Amino acid sequence: MSGILGVFTFDQRPLDARLLRGLLDPMRARGPDQCATWRAPGVALAARRHEWERADGCSGDVLVVDESDLVIAADASLYYRKDLRDDLAAQDVRIGGTTPSHLILAAYRAWGERCTEHLEGDYAFIIWDREQRRVFCSRDFAGSRPLFYADLGRALVVASTQSSVVAHPDCPDDFNLPFLAEVAAGLWLPADETAYQAVSAIPAGSSLVKQAGIGARLKRHWYPPDDESGSERPFEEAALELRELLCSAVDERMAPRGVTSVWLSGGRDSPAVFGAGQHALRARRSERELRPVSISYPVGDPGREDELIAAIADSWSTPVDWLDIRGIPFFDRPAERAAGRDEPYEPLYETLHRALAQASRAQGAHVVLDGWGGDQLFGADRSYLADLLRTGRWTTLIREWRAGPSGGLRDFLRWAVKPALPPLALRAATRLRGGRRLHGHLERWMPAWMDSRLVGILAERQRRHTPPRQGKSCASYGFHFYLSAALFSRVRGWLTALGLDEGVEVRSPLFDQRIVKLAAPRPHWERRTGRDTKRLLRRAMRGLLPEQVLAPRPFPTGHIVNHFVTAMRERCPALLRGMREGSALAELGVIQPDELERSCRAYLRHGDDDVAQALFATLHTELWLRARLRSRAALPTAPTAPAVVTGAVP
Repeated sequence: MSGILGVFTFDQRPLDARLLRGLLDPMRARGPDQCATWRAPGVALAARRHEWERADGCSGDVLVVDESDLVIAADASLYYRKDLRDDLAAQDVRIGGTTPSHLILAAYRAWGERCTEHLEGDYAFIIWDREQRRVFCSRDFAGSRPLFYADLGRALVVASTQSSVVAHPDCPDDFNLPFLAEVAAGLWLPADETAYQAVSAIPAGSSLVKQAGIGARLKRHWYPPDDESGSERPFEEAALELRELLCSAVDERMAPRGVTSVWLSGGRDSPAVFGAGQHALRARRSERELRPVSISYPVGDPGREDELIAAIADSWSTPVDWLDIRGIPFFDRPAERAAGRDEPYEPLYETLHRALAQASRAQGAHVVLDGWGGDQLFGADRSYLADLLRTGRWTTLIREWRAGPSGGLRDFLRWAVKPALPPLALRAATRLRGGRRLHGHLERWMPAWMDSRLVGILAERQRRHTPPRQGKSCASYGFHFYLSAALFSRVRGWLTALGLDEGVEVRSPLFDQRIVKLAAPRPHWERRTGRDTKRLLRRAMRGLLPEQVLAPRPFPTGHIVNHFVTAMRERCPALLRGMREGSALAELGVIQPDELERSCRAYLRHGDDDVAQALFATLHTELWLRARLRSRAALPTAPTAPAVVTGAVP
């Protein structure tokens, strides 16, 4: 992972080197070791990179690639490079070098703006097409590498961090209050907005095109596959194909030499990645290593999967590097962390991810594999019960309800009734309840402490942020939702950024496009029936993981909520107390401090996961906002000058 920057004025004025240093400085954390710029009249591209990222398996040793008519700055790790080279050879396109940047430029020569259809990897890039005087930027479908921009009329600024974009002297730094309110409330987020009104995010799976005199144009290049088309391939054949695809996906994402780390739980997803990786290494007789890092929980804790993890590692004669959850603080210098964070959102388990990344570095690894994608592609919630109710399959509904986790009328309404209710029915139910809102399936809870003047605005925005149903069944919509809602790709980008902070690049073999295409049309019963989940993934791993790991489980495992609940009860009241007076969110009209205090007291008495997560989100948004307001009030200082290698182009 790298930091990349593009500044375009589309005229003949040279861009000032001091300006570029000022824009590069906010992304120093994305690459303090190496920095390079390329400049031409009215155009500049730059990149920052850690020394270890110059290796062949990462972004490579050339930071900005200049091929005369095309120039690129890329933050990219590409997979299936041989397939891409073969496709380019068929198009008779020469590849100028071996790095991902060279491959992306060759793909752009071959297919223009449709080049992204031929790329598989984690990427964000900026291309300057000198002949067309056109900027082309793009991001991968998973959103693992961020990219922001501001179209300022006389200039277009594109960068890996919003802080770099807003640092441009022509970019207003007014806050985007509705967005900040959504972050503070823990609501669904838009794909393209940021904390600043003038700065936008290029959404995951989208591209940005800009030419002189024409406004910047966004267009999507990736859509979730149709999950209702159905797959005629039998279960056993599909499991075999999934096994082969996952082995290839892991092999492609492992470091080309040395140690690759895997964050191993006792569930289904990361164990599948680990088992497939060990199988691929054994088949290739490779000297590369795949070593697990895991977190140990005390006996009786719902997060404990130690015995399952040990069984997985023992089956491949591999030692586990264990971390003790009791040694990982949930709150670790929250104000300091907020000041260093580019965006206001704080991932719920940031400290766990940091601890895992640090342990991976201690193994000597810079590449980490996780299980991201397994839940979205191979699991499902219980909303399929609403399809059974809606279509009158009463006998099946009763059987499935009894086979699932025990629950009363409230759970039945949640899973079998609410997912099928149209918005009109939800509004009618709200009126019948005297105004107490009945939330729909996948609708997020609105905290009571949000300013009443914003509540209506936020409710309307939430409807816009939710992917359209478009006649899908409840089960199908759930699958589509988790591949489409922008929050998930944004979280992916934030988590990979945390890894980069600690010196590792996090990769997700299960979220491979080839695996997504296989998983999408598979029938729902493979994802969930009763208590049984992820049947296709488990069948694919038969022989690669112990039977006790693959067997159906009477109840879910790996619930790490105790760590969160304990920390919230012990630390959050004191942290929130400072917001009673002088709250930045309150001064901006986002929250009501008195109601926040009442809600915090009520949470301590009764406990409620929705309230706890919203309190957490509000706290960290407040800390981020305070840090930004303090920096605005501080005296201006000269930006730190990095070691910039400048290639002046006539």
